Amino acid sequence: MTDSNSAQAAGSAPVLEVKDLVVTFGAGSSAVTVLKGVNASISRGQTLGIVGESGSGKSTLAKAIVGLVHASSGSILVDGIDVGRMTGPQRRDMRRKVQMIPQDPYSSLNPRRTIGQTLAEAIDPVRSSPMLHREKIEYWLSTIRLDADVASRYPHEFSGGQRQRIAVARALAVEPRLIIADEITSALDLSVQAELLNLVGRLRRELDLTMAFISHDLDVVHHVSDSIMVLYNGDVVEAGSVDAVYQNPQDPYTRKLIDSVPGGPGFDIG
Repeated sequence: MTDSNSAQAAGSAPVLEVKDLVVTFGAGSSAVTVLKGVNASISRGQTLGIVGESGSGKSTLAKAIVGLVHASSGSILVDGIDVGRMTGPQRRDMRRKVQMIPQDPYSSLNPRRTIGQTLAEAIDPVRSSPMLHREKIEYWLSTIRLDADVASRYPHEFSGGQRQRIAVARALAVEPRLIIADEITSALDLSVQAELLNLVGRLRRELDLTMAFISHDLDVVHHVSDSIMVLYNGDVVEAGSVDAVYQNPQDPYTRKLIDSVPGGPGFDIG
């Protein structure tokens, strides 16, 4: 994902625009401002890495984009439509346009539904029969390197890494305009993280995905993003292309994040 100037140069409006976004919780003396005038832009087929420590405002930004948190001021536009001003039908459409892959692979899947049922509901909420959508279910399972016969199994039969891959397939099955990946590797050990990040890297290329990839780990973000935005205490302290930010950080906080990376786990994402 790129900044606004890059998006304009590409000749198309950004899929996502965040303009001067402020989010405040509470009121009066107990008010806490979590996001302080955040600006961001994501063009089609690009990935914006959003990085910062716990409490920086990353997850609040993700929730605001999908409409779970209301902006105190500023705006969030998806395909040019202000999320805060959407009508009922537009909101229903937006819930399919923007898909979030959550952090916890254990609670993100309905334990009473088979994987096939879960994917069928994502494909068509009205006619959610696995038999009706068998070919599409098999296709989406193949994209995450799982066999078709797992469609009849339940979430508890899978490892954490497999569940997170299934959560990726569920998000993709909706065929959204934008995917928000919120700390999707944080509950996994390093070897499984590498597998998932390689999967994300491959799917980005093959499916031309548009993503916001959120993590506290700058090295992880570096491997899967086109550009990076660094959040600190609700402020954007640095933003730019992934190589520019990683190789020549301008803000002391960004330098601190880079210095804390212990060489990285050796992900192989081309």
